[in-house]
Amino acid sequence: MNLGRSFLSPHLAPTLRSKLSPIANWQLFIISHSPEIRPALRVGIGLAIPGTALLLTGRVDLLAYAVFGSVVGMYGRDPRRLQRLKNQLLGAALMLCAGICGIAMAPLGLHGWALLAGGIFWAVLSSAVADHHGLKPGGAFFPLFAFGALGTLPVGETPAIDGMIAFIATALFSILLGQLARFGPAGEHGVETLSMPWPNILRRSATYLVVIFVAGAIGISFQVEHLQWTMAGAAVPLAAGHARGRIKRGAHRIAGTLAGIGVLLGLQLLEPSELIIGCCIILLMFPTEAYMVRNYGLALSFFTPLIILMLQLANPFIGAQMMWDCAMGNLLGVVVGILVAAVIERRPRQQYSSGAIG
Repeated sequence: MNLGRSFLSPHLAPTLRSKLSPIANWQLFIISHSPEIRPALRVGIGLAIPGTALLLTGRVDLLAYAVFGSVVGMYGRDPRRLQRLKNQLLGAALMLCAGICGIAMAPLGLHGWALLAGGIFWAVLSSAVADHHGLKPGGAFFPLFAFGALGTLPVGETPAIDGMIAFIATALFSILLGQLARFGPAGEHGVETLSMPWPNILRRSATYLVVIFVAGAIGISFQVEHLQWTMAGAAVPLAAGHARGRIKRGAHRIAGTLAGIGVLLGLQLLEPSELIIGCCIILLMFPTEAYMVRNYGLALSFFTPLIILMLQLANPFIGAQMMWDCAMGNLLGVVVGILVAAVIERRPRQQYSSGAIG
């Protein structure tokens, strides 16, 4: 027996260790990233199941509606089940109201000042609700962008009822997944989120109003084709409470957008079919949520191609010009957001919420 042990130890032990090393490294990766992987899996599944159903039924054009519905899953990070339900219901109310408003107005051909007015309304309202209730993701980015993106899709003379059904069904499914999820004692939501006092809430809402108005007015004067990108870009830096944070967040936005466009260009060189594009959209949702809190710029490198691909499926007439509009619109919005916010908010505000997205 001793002979066997002495023989196995020097020869087989290193081999076993080399084979088990990747498993151990993967386990360490899972443990270190578990606060992001768990909610990312829920958000990914929240899109994967409805998205797969749309792919199987040949309705890839409705993926854009399902993607925004699955964003409701991002509001389900609180380990307390009741609080998680409250957060997701509030998040769903914001997303659904803004998105349905956009869907209902899409036949009117939203553009220019009408699109800007609607975007400002949903940005101000979403910011106030998110800050008052301490929602994460905070800010106004997702409801604002849902209104702008869904409100500018070409749908003909009547609203896209089938798209609205896909939107609502995916949002409700995401809430169900959030309630079925089990959490350990470790807080996967990071720093505790506190609601803001009303003076701070009104101050930030007013900042959203002014910043988005200025960015949108400049975009209209320059005849920016897809104004929703400019409004969304302007909203992003406002999640930070001081000038340095806004510059950092704006830089992440620009760098992530450009990296995402690079990923998109590489993908389009392969000339994928609509089915492959649909699968890519579903797969890109997981890393988007997984890195949204940990590394915003990296998350956007996944989110940007996801958004552009889903819009291209919903509107086949959108071509390469969309990528240029996305990059320029984001750049314009971010620069205006940083500069105007610096003028309006000279004093750094206290941070009451963490993990804000925009």
